[in-house]
Amino acid sequence: MHKLMMLPGSRLVQHAAIALAIWVALTRLNQSVDPLLSYYLALVGMYATAMFGMTILVGLSGQVSLGNGALMAVGGYAFALTSLNWKTVPILGLPWNAVWSVVFAGIFGILVGLVIGGLAARLKGPYLAGLTLGVAVGVPAIANRFPGLFGGENGLMLTVPYPQGGYDASAVDTGPADTGADAIPTEAPDLPTEQAPIGGESLAPSDLLTVDDLGGAVSSAAPSVAPSDLITPDDLMGATGAPIASMPAEPSALASAGTDLGSTASGGVDAGSVDVSAVGGLILEQWQATLSITMACIMGFVALNLVRSRQGRTWQAVRDDSIAAAVSGINPSRSKVSAFVVSSLFAALAGAVFAQLLTYVGPGAYGLGLSLSLLVGIVLGGRASLLGAIIGAVLLVWLPVVVDRLSADRGWPEPVTNNAPNLLYGLLVVLVVLLAPGGITGTIRQSLAPVLRRRD
Repeated sequence: MHKLMMLPGSRLVQHAAIALAIWVALTRLNQSVDPLLSYYLALVGMYATAMFGMTILVGLSGQVSLGNGALMAVGGYAFALTSLNWKTVPILGLPWNAVWSVVFAGIFGILVGLVIGGLAARLKGPYLAGLTLGVAVGVPAIANRFPGLFGGENGLMLTVPYPQGGYDASAVDTGPADTGADAIPTEAPDLPTEQAPIGGESLAPSDLLTVDDLGGAVSSAAPSVAPSDLITPDDLMGATGAPIASMPAEPSALASAGTDLGSTASGGVDAGSVDVSAVGGLILEQWQATLSITMACIMGFVALNLVRSRQGRTWQAVRDDSIAAAVSGINPSRSKVSAFVVSSLFAALAGAVFAQLLTYVGPGAYGLGLSLSLLVGIVLGGRASLLGAIIGAVLLVWLPVVVDRLSADRGWPEPVTNNAPNLLYGLLVVLVVLLAPGGITGTIRQSLAPVLRRRD
Protein backbone atom coordinates (compact mmCIF):
# COMPACT_ATOMS: atom_id res chain seq x y z
CA MET A 1 0.00 0.00 0.00
CA HIS A 2 2.86 2.33 0.83
CA LYS A 3 4.41 1.71 -2.60
CA LEU A 4 1.11 2.53 -4.29
CA MET A 5 0.98 5.85 -2.47
CA MET A 6 4.45 6.70 -3.80
CA LEU A 7 3.39 6.41 -7.45
CA PRO A 8 3.14 9.61 -9.54
CA GLY A 9 -0.32 11.15 -9.25
CA SER A 10 -1.29 9.05 -6.22
CA ARG A 11 -1.54 12.13 -4.02
CA LEU A 12 -3.90 13.74 -6.52
CA VAL A 13 -6.11 10.64 -6.45
CA GLN A 14 -6.03 10.61 -2.66
CA HIS A 15 -7.09 14.26 -2.43
CA ALA A 16 -9.85 13.69 -4.99
CA ALA A 17 -11.14 10.75 -2.94
CA ILE A 18 -11.21 12.90 0.21
CA ALA A 19 -13.08 15.71 -1.54
CA LEU A 20 -15.56 13.28 -3.10
CA ALA A 21 -16.23 11.53 0.22
CA ILE A 22 -16.90 14.87 1.93
CA TRP A 23 -19.17 15.96 -0.93
CA VAL A 24 -21.22 12.74 -0.76
CA ALA A 25 -21.56 12.95 3.03
CA LEU A 26 -22.62 16.61 3.03
CA THR A 27 -25.00 16.13 0.10
CA ARG A 28 -26.79 13.30 1.88
CA LEU A 29 -26.92 15.37 5.05
CA ASN A 30 -28.38 18.26 3.06
CA GLN A 31 -31.17 16.03 1.75
CA SER A 32 -32.13 14.83 5.23
CA VAL A 33 -32.35 18.11 7.16
CA ASP A 34 -34.90 20.90 7.14
CA PRO A 35 -34.53 23.92 4.81
CA LEU A 36 -33.12 26.18 7.55
CA LEU A 37 -30.24 23.82 8.25
CA SER A 38 -29.70 23.49 4.50
CA TYR A 39 -29.30 27.26 4.35
CA TYR A 40 -26.78 27.13 7.18
CA LEU A 41 -24.87 24.46 5.26
CA ALA A 42 -24.84 26.76 2.24
CA LEU A 43 -23.39 29.58 4.33
CA VAL A 44 -20.73 27.31 5.79
CA GLY A 45 -19.72 26.17 2.31
CA MET A 46 -19.53 29.76 1.08
CA TYR A 47 -17.41 30.91 4.03
CA ALA A 48 -15.16 27.86 3.73
CA THR A 49 -14.48 28.62 0.05
CA ALA A 50 -13.43 32.17 0.88
CA MET A 51 -11.32 31.10 3.86
CA PHE A 52 -9.44 28.47 1.89
CA GLY A 53 -7.98 31.43 0.03
CA MET A 54 -7.36 33.22 3.34
CA THR A 55 -5.43 30.17 4.55
CA ILE A 56 -3.10 30.42 1.57
CA LEU A 57 -2.68 34.19 1.85
CA VAL A 58 -2.44 34.60 5.63
CA GLY A 59 -1.34 31.18 6.82
CA LEU A 60 1.07 30.03 4.13
CA SER A 61 2.23 33.33 2.61
CA GLY A 62 2.27 35.25 5.88
CA GLN A 63 0.51 38.35 4.56
CA VAL A 64 -2.27 40.27 6.28
CA SER A 65 -5.52 40.96 4.45
CA LEU A 66 -8.52 42.94 5.66
CA GLY A 67 -10.06 43.19 2.21
CA ASN A 68 -11.15 39.74 1.11
CA GLY A 69 -14.78 40.74 1.58
CA ALA A 70 -14.25 43.35 -1.16
CA LEU A 71 -12.78 40.63 -3.39
CA MET A 72 -15.97 38.67 -2.78
CA ALA A 73 -17.87 41.75 -3.95
CA VAL A 74 -15.89 41.65 -7.21
CA GLY A 75 -17.07 38.09 -7.80
CA GLY A 76 -20.63 38.84 -6.76
CA TYR A 77 -21.00 41.86 -9.04
CA ALA A 78 -19.27 40.07 -11.92
CA PHE A 79 -21.72 37.20 -11.52
CA ALA A 80 -24.74 39.49 -11.38
CA LEU A 81 -23.77 41.76 -14.28
CA THR A 82 -22.87 38.94 -16.63
CA SER A 83 -25.98 36.96 -15.67
CA LEU A 84 -28.34 39.86 -16.25
CA ASN A 85 -26.77 41.36 -19.36
CA TRP A 86 -25.11 38.61 -21.39
CA LYS A 87 -27.11 36.07 -23.39
CA THR A 88 -24.21 34.32 -25.13
CA VAL A 89 -20.60 33.60 -24.23
CA PRO A 90 -18.25 36.14 -25.86
CA ILE A 91 -16.25 34.74 -28.79
CA LEU A 92 -17.61 31.21 -28.26
CA GLY A 93 -21.22 32.19 -28.92
CA LEU A 94 -22.59 29.49 -26.60
CA PRO A 95 -25.84 30.05 -24.66
CA TRP A 96 -25.20 31.80 -21.37
CA ASN A 97 -25.92 30.13 -18.03
CA ALA A 98 -24.94 30.46 -14.39
CA VAL A 99 -21.83 28.29 -14.80
CA TRP A 100 -20.34 30.80 -17.22
CA SER A 101 -21.12 33.60 -14.78
CA VAL A 102 -19.16 31.77 -12.08
CA VAL A 103 -16.24 31.30 -14.49
CA PHE A 104 -16.18 35.00 -15.37
CA ALA A 105 -16.43 35.91 -11.68
CA GLY A 106 -13.25 33.92 -11.11
CA ILE A 107 -11.54 35.64 -14.07
CA PHE A 108 -12.39 39.08 -12.72
CA GLY A 109 -11.15 37.98 -9.30
CA ILE A 110 -7.79 36.96 -10.78
CA LEU A 111 -7.40 40.32 -12.57
CA VAL A 112 -8.18 42.31 -9.42
CA GLY A 113 -5.86 40.06 -7.42
CA LEU A 114 -3.03 40.83 -9.82
CA VAL A 115 -3.49 44.57 -9.30
CA ILE A 116 -3.79 44.43 -5.52
CA GLY A 117 -1.08 41.80 -5.19
CA GLY A 118 1.33 43.93 -7.24
CA LEU A 119 0.84 46.80 -4.81
CA ALA A 120 0.88 44.60 -1.71
CA ALA A 121 4.16 42.92 -2.66
CA ARG A 122 5.97 46.15 -1.82
CA LEU A 123 4.33 46.59 1.60
CA LYS A 124 4.57 44.90 4.98
CA GLY A 125 2.91 45.02 8.38
CA PRO A 126 0.56 47.94 9.08
CA TYR A 127 1.07 49.40 5.61
CA LEU A 128 -0.18 46.19 4.01
CA ALA A 129 -3.10 46.10 6.46
CA GLY A 130 -3.91 49.71 5.57
CA LEU A 131 -3.92 48.93 1.86
CA THR A 132 -6.27 45.97 2.21
CA LEU A 133 -8.47 47.95 4.62
CA GLY A 134 -8.78 50.66 1.98
CA VAL A 135 -9.77 48.01 -0.55
CA ALA A 136 -12.42 46.65 1.84
CA VAL A 137 -13.95 50.10 2.25
CA GLY A 138 -13.45 51.45 -1.26
CA VAL A 139 -14.47 48.61 -3.57
CA PRO A 140 -18.08 48.19 -2.32
CA ALA A 141 -18.46 51.99 -2.36
CA ILE A 142 -17.82 52.03 -6.12
CA ALA A 143 -21.41 50.85 -6.56
CA ASN A 144 -22.61 54.19 -5.23
CA ARG A 145 -20.46 56.09 -7.71
CA PHE A 146 -21.93 54.25 -10.69
CA PRO A 147 -25.56 53.52 -9.75
CA GLY A 148 -26.59 53.06 -13.37
CA LEU A 149 -24.31 50.05 -13.70
CA PHE A 150 -24.14 48.61 -10.19
CA GLY A 151 -27.53 49.64 -8.83
CA GLY A 152 -26.24 52.02 -6.16
CA GLU A 153 -27.30 51.36 -2.56
CA ASN A 154 -30.24 49.27 -3.74
CA GLY A 155 -27.92 46.86 -5.57
CA LEU A 156 -29.02 44.35 -8.18
CA MET A 157 -31.80 41.83 -7.62
CA LEU A 158 -31.39 38.34 -9.03
CA THR A 159 -34.17 35.89 -9.71
CA VAL A 160 -34.24 32.40 -8.26
CA PRO A 161 -31.42 30.21 -9.65
CA TYR A 162 -32.18 27.38 -12.05
CA PRO A 163 -30.07 24.26 -12.58
CA GLN A 164 -31.09 24.37 -16.28
CA GLY A 165 -29.74 27.84 -16.93
CA GLY A 166 -28.76 31.19 -15.51
CA TYR A 167 -30.62 34.32 -14.55
CA ASP A 168 -32.79 36.40 -16.82
CA ALA A 169 -33.48 40.10 -16.47
CA SER A 170 -36.62 39.60 -18.58
CA ALA A 171 -38.23 37.63 -15.76
CA VAL A 172 -40.51 40.62 -15.17
CA ASP A 173 -42.23 39.95 -18.51
CA THR A 174 -45.88 39.05 -17.95
CA GLY A 175 -46.42 37.65 -21.43
CA PRO A 176 -46.91 33.95 -22.17
CA ALA A 177 -44.03 31.64 -21.48
CA ASP A 178 -41.91 30.25 -24.29
CA THR A 179 -43.49 27.12 -25.71
CA GLY A 180 -40.47 25.98 -27.68
CA ALA A 181 -39.29 22.41 -27.80
CA ASP A 182 -36.81 23.01 -24.97
CA ALA A 183 -39.28 24.65 -22.66
CA ILE A 184 -39.90 22.96 -19.34
CA PRO A 185 -43.62 22.37 -18.84
CA THR A 186 -45.14 23.41 -15.57
CA GLU A 187 -48.59 22.99 -14.12
CA ALA A 188 -50.48 25.50 -12.06
CA PRO A 189 -50.86 24.33 -8.45
CA ASP A 190 -54.25 23.39 -7.08
CA LEU A 191 -54.79 26.14 -4.57
CA PRO A 192 -57.62 26.10 -2.02
CA THR A 193 -60.50 28.50 -2.57
CA GLU A 194 -59.17 31.10 -0.17
CA GLN A 195 -55.82 31.18 -2.06
CA ALA A 196 -57.28 31.21 -5.59
CA PRO A 197 -55.68 33.74 -7.92
CA ILE A 198 -57.32 37.13 -8.01
CA GLY A 199 -59.26 37.78 -11.18
CA GLY A 200 -60.46 34.17 -11.67
CA GLU A 201 -63.99 32.78 -11.52
CA SER A 202 -63.75 32.38 -7.74
CA LEU A 203 -63.90 36.17 -7.30
CA ALA A 204 -67.48 37.37 -6.95
CA PRO A 205 -68.66 41.00 -7.17
CA SER A 206 -69.67 40.77 -3.52
CA ASP A 207 -66.00 40.22 -2.60
CA LEU A 208 -65.00 43.65 -3.93
CA LEU A 209 -64.81 46.82 -1.89
CA THR A 210 -67.86 49.10 -2.21
CA VAL A 211 -68.90 52.47 -0.80
CA ASP A 212 -71.25 50.76 1.67
CA ASP A 213 -68.33 48.77 3.12
CA LEU A 214 -66.56 51.99 4.00
CA GLY A 215 -69.46 53.11 6.18
CA GLY A 216 -69.03 56.30 8.07
CA ALA A 217 -65.48 56.75 6.88
CA VAL A 218 -66.79 57.61 3.43
CA SER A 219 -69.34 60.05 4.72
CA SER A 220 -66.67 61.93 6.60
CA ALA A 221 -64.38 61.98 3.58
CA ALA A 222 -66.94 62.02 0.75
CA PRO A 223 -65.27 64.81 -1.24
CA SER A 224 -62.03 62.76 -1.44
CA VAL A 225 -63.56 59.34 -2.23
CA ALA A 226 -65.51 58.70 -5.40
CA PRO A 227 -66.88 55.42 -6.79
CA SER A 228 -64.31 55.64 -9.57
CA ASP A 229 -61.53 55.45 -6.94
CA LEU A 230 -62.60 52.00 -5.75
CA ILE A 231 -61.18 48.70 -6.96
CA THR A 232 -63.09 47.00 -9.77
CA PRO A 233 -62.46 43.69 -11.60
CA ASP A 234 -60.98 45.65 -14.53
CA ASP A 235 -58.35 47.13 -12.22
CA LEU A 236 -57.24 43.63 -11.30
CA MET A 237 -56.41 42.66 -14.89
CA GLY A 238 -53.02 43.13 -16.50
CA ALA A 239 -52.38 44.94 -19.73
CA THR A 240 -52.77 41.68 -21.65
CA GLY A 241 -55.94 40.69 -19.83
CA ALA A 242 -54.12 38.21 -17.60
CA PRO A 243 -54.85 38.18 -13.87
CA ILE A 244 -52.47 40.18 -11.73
CA ALA A 245 -51.67 36.96 -9.88
CA SER A 246 -49.62 35.90 -12.91
CA MET A 247 -47.29 38.87 -12.48
CA PRO A 248 -44.01 38.10 -10.73
CA ALA A 249 -43.49 38.87 -7.10
CA GLU A 250 -40.41 38.96 -4.93
CA PRO A 251 -38.71 35.55 -4.65
CA SER A 252 -39.15 35.51 -0.88
CA ALA A 253 -42.86 36.25 -1.17
CA LEU A 254 -43.31 33.52 -3.75
CA ALA A 255 -41.41 31.04 -1.65
CA SER A 256 -43.67 31.67 1.33
CA ALA A 257 -46.76 31.41 -0.85
CA GLY A 258 -45.80 27.90 -1.94
CA THR A 259 -46.27 28.31 -5.70
CA ASP A 260 -44.45 25.94 -8.10
CA LEU A 261 -41.13 26.80 -9.76
CA GLY A 262 -40.57 26.46 -13.48
CA SER A 263 -38.42 28.00 -16.16
CA THR A 264 -38.57 28.44 -19.87
CA ALA A 265 -35.91 27.88 -22.46
CA SER A 266 -35.08 31.59 -22.34
CA GLY A 267 -34.80 31.58 -18.55
CA GLY A 268 -37.94 33.62 -17.99
CA VAL A 269 -40.25 33.06 -15.03
CA ASP A 270 -44.02 32.85 -15.00
CA ALA A 271 -44.68 33.49 -11.33
CA GLY A 272 -48.35 32.65 -11.63
CA SER A 273 -47.66 29.02 -12.46
CA VAL A 274 -44.28 28.38 -10.88
CA ASP A 275 -42.96 27.69 -7.44
CA VAL A 276 -39.72 29.17 -6.19
CA SER A 277 -39.72 26.83 -3.21
CA ALA A 278 -38.57 23.92 -5.39
CA VAL A 279 -35.97 23.77 -8.13
CA GLY A 280 -35.68 20.65 -10.27
CA GLY A 281 -37.35 18.57 -7.55
CA LEU A 282 -35.28 20.14 -4.74
CA ILE A 283 -36.29 22.67 -2.12
CA LEU A 284 -34.63 25.99 -2.94
CA GLU A 285 -32.44 25.95 0.18
CA GLN A 286 -31.32 22.40 -0.61
CA TRP A 287 -30.37 23.41 -4.14
CA GLN A 288 -28.43 26.42 -2.84
CA ALA A 289 -26.66 24.22 -0.28
CA THR A 290 -25.78 21.69 -2.99
CA LEU A 291 -24.31 24.48 -5.09
CA SER A 292 -22.29 25.88 -2.18
CA ILE A 293 -21.08 22.46 -1.01
CA THR A 294 -20.00 21.51 -4.52
CA MET A 295 -18.03 24.74 -4.91
CA ALA A 296 -16.42 24.32 -1.49
CA CYS A 297 -15.36 20.73 -2.23
CA ILE A 298 -13.91 21.64 -5.64
CA MET A 299 -11.97 24.59 -4.27
CA GLY A 300 -10.93 22.60 -1.21
CA PHE A 301 -9.46 19.98 -3.54
CA VAL A 302 -7.56 22.72 -5.41
CA ALA A 303 -6.35 24.32 -2.17
CA LEU A 304 -5.21 20.99 -0.74
CA ASN A 305 -3.10 20.29 -3.80
CA LEU A 306 -1.64 23.81 -3.75
CA VAL A 307 -0.73 23.59 -0.07
CA ARG A 308 1.07 20.28 -0.55
CA SER A 309 2.75 21.24 -3.80
CA ARG A 310 6.05 22.92 -4.57
CA GLN A 311 4.24 26.26 -4.74
CA GLY A 312 2.93 25.73 -1.23
CA ARG A 313 6.44 25.10 0.07
CA THR A 314 7.57 28.25 -1.74
CA TRP A 315 4.93 30.33 0.05
CA GLN A 316 6.00 28.89 3.39
CA ALA A 317 9.66 29.59 2.68
CA VAL A 318 8.93 33.24 1.91
CA ARG A 319 6.77 33.48 5.01
CA ASP A 320 9.46 32.04 7.31
CA ASP A 321 12.44 33.98 5.89
CA SER A 322 12.14 36.00 2.71
CA ILE A 323 15.88 36.74 2.60
CA ALA A 324 16.85 33.08 2.83
CA ALA A 325 14.23 32.26 0.21
CA ALA A 326 15.67 34.90 -2.13
CA VAL A 327 19.19 33.49 -1.64
CA SER A 328 17.91 30.04 -2.59
CA GLY A 329 16.51 31.37 -5.88
CA ILE A 330 12.91 32.19 -4.92
CA ASN A 331 11.44 35.52 -5.96
CA PRO A 332 9.62 36.77 -2.83
CA SER A 333 7.62 39.43 -4.68
CA ARG A 334 6.36 36.98 -7.26
CA SER A 335 5.45 34.53 -4.50
CA LYS A 336 3.44 37.17 -2.66
CA VAL A 337 1.60 38.24 -5.81
CA SER A 338 0.70 34.64 -6.63
CA ALA A 339 -0.72 34.17 -3.12
CA PHE A 340 -2.89 37.27 -3.56
CA VAL A 341 -4.09 36.09 -6.95
CA VAL A 342 -5.07 32.66 -5.61
CA SER A 343 -6.78 34.18 -2.57
CA SER A 344 -8.65 36.63 -4.81
CA LEU A 345 -9.82 33.78 -7.04
CA PHE A 346 -11.22 31.88 -4.06
CA ALA A 347 -12.88 35.02 -2.68
CA ALA A 348 -14.47 35.91 -6.03
CA LEU A 349 -15.93 32.43 -6.43
CA ALA A 350 -17.27 32.58 -2.88
CA GLY A 351 -18.78 35.99 -3.70
CA ALA A 352 -20.55 34.50 -6.71
CA VAL A 353 -22.02 31.78 -4.50
CA PHE A 354 -23.03 34.39 -1.93
CA ALA A 355 -24.87 36.35 -4.62
CA GLN A 356 -26.90 33.25 -5.46
CA LEU A 357 -27.68 32.58 -1.80
CA LEU A 358 -28.98 36.12 -1.29
CA THR A 359 -30.40 36.52 -4.83
CA TYR A 360 -29.08 40.05 -4.39
CA VAL A 361 -25.82 41.96 -4.85
CA GLY A 362 -25.25 45.27 -3.10
CA PRO A 363 -22.69 47.25 -1.08
CA GLY A 364 -24.31 46.26 2.20
CA ALA A 365 -23.79 42.56 1.53
CA TYR A 366 -20.01 42.90 1.05
CA GLY A 367 -19.10 45.52 3.63
CA LEU A 368 -16.14 45.80 5.96
CA GLY A 369 -17.82 43.48 8.45
CA LEU A 370 -17.58 40.59 6.00
CA SER A 371 -13.83 41.11 5.56
CA LEU A 372 -13.29 41.21 9.30
CA SER A 373 -15.44 38.11 9.78
CA LEU A 374 -13.27 36.15 7.35
CA LEU A 375 -10.12 37.18 9.21
CA VAL A 376 -11.70 36.30 12.56
CA GLY A 377 -12.78 32.90 11.26
CA ILE A 378 -9.32 32.03 9.97
CA VAL A 379 -7.69 33.10 13.24
CA LEU A 380 -10.11 31.06 15.34
CA GLY A 381 -9.89 27.93 13.22
CA GLY A 382 -6.16 28.03 12.54
CA ARG A 383 -4.31 30.23 10.08
CA ALA A 384 -2.27 27.55 8.32
CA SER A 385 -4.83 24.75 8.17
CA LEU A 386 -7.55 24.05 5.64
CA LEU A 387 -9.41 22.17 8.37
CA GLY A 388 -9.14 25.34 10.42
CA ALA A 389 -10.84 27.24 7.60
CA ILE A 390 -13.78 24.82 7.76
CA ILE A 391 -13.96 25.13 11.55
CA GLY A 392 -13.85 28.91 11.27
CA ALA A 393 -16.69 28.83 8.73
CA VAL A 394 -18.81 26.75 11.09
CA LEU A 395 -18.13 29.20 13.94
CA LEU A 396 -19.10 32.20 11.82
CA VAL A 397 -22.48 30.61 11.09
CA TRP A 398 -23.06 28.93 14.45
CA LEU A 399 -22.29 31.79 16.86
CA PRO A 400 -25.03 34.15 15.62
CA VAL A 401 -27.54 31.30 15.87
CA VAL A 402 -26.52 30.66 19.48
CA VAL A 403 -26.83 34.36 20.27
CA ASP A 404 -30.30 34.53 18.72
CA ARG A 405 -31.46 31.56 20.80
CA LEU A 406 -30.05 33.08 24.00
CA SER A 407 -31.71 36.36 23.12
CA ALA A 408 -35.08 34.69 22.61
CA ASP A 409 -34.81 32.75 25.89
CA ARG A 410 -33.67 35.67 28.03
CA GLY A 411 -35.49 38.53 26.33
CA TRP A 412 -32.48 40.63 25.40
CA PRO A 413 -33.20 43.92 23.61
CA GLU A 414 -32.61 44.02 19.87
CA PRO A 415 -29.46 46.23 19.97
CA VAL A 416 -27.80 43.73 22.32
CA THR A 417 -28.80 40.80 20.12
CA ASN A 418 -27.46 42.46 16.97
CA ASN A 419 -24.07 43.34 18.47
CA ALA A 420 -23.48 40.29 20.68
CA PRO A 421 -21.95 38.15 17.86
CA ASN A 422 -19.34 40.85 17.16
CA LEU A 423 -18.53 41.01 20.87
CA LEU A 424 -18.11 37.23 20.98
CA TYR A 425 -15.86 37.31 17.91
CA GLY A 426 -13.65 39.90 19.57
CA LEU A 427 -13.43 38.02 22.85
CA LEU A 428 -12.66 34.75 21.10
CA VAL A 429 -9.91 36.35 19.03
CA VAL A 430 -8.30 37.81 22.16
CA LEU A 431 -8.48 34.44 23.92
CA VAL A 432 -7.06 32.61 20.92
CA VAL A 433 -4.17 35.06 20.52
CA LEU A 434 -3.30 34.83 24.21
CA LEU A 435 -3.94 31.15 24.91
CA ALA A 436 -3.86 29.37 21.55
CA PRO A 437 -1.94 31.31 18.88
CA GLY A 438 -2.32 28.42 16.46
CA GLY A 439 -6.11 28.48 16.64
CA ILE A 440 -8.26 25.45 17.33
CA THR A 441 -6.42 23.15 14.93
CA GLY A 442 -3.02 24.32 16.14
CA THR A 443 -3.97 23.64 19.75
CA ILE A 444 -5.25 20.16 18.91
CA ARG A 445 -2.09 19.42 16.95
CA GLN A 446 0.11 20.50 19.89
CA SER A 447 -1.94 18.41 22.30
CA LEU A 448 -1.62 15.30 20.15
CA ALA A 449 2.10 15.77 19.40
CA PRO A 450 3.37 14.03 22.59
CA VAL A 451 1.08 11.06 21.97
CA LEU A 452 2.28 10.73 18.38
CA ARG A 453 5.91 10.88 19.49
CA ARG A 454 5.39 8.04 21.96
CA ARG A 455 3.93 5.84 19.23
CA ASP A 456 6.94 6.52 17.01
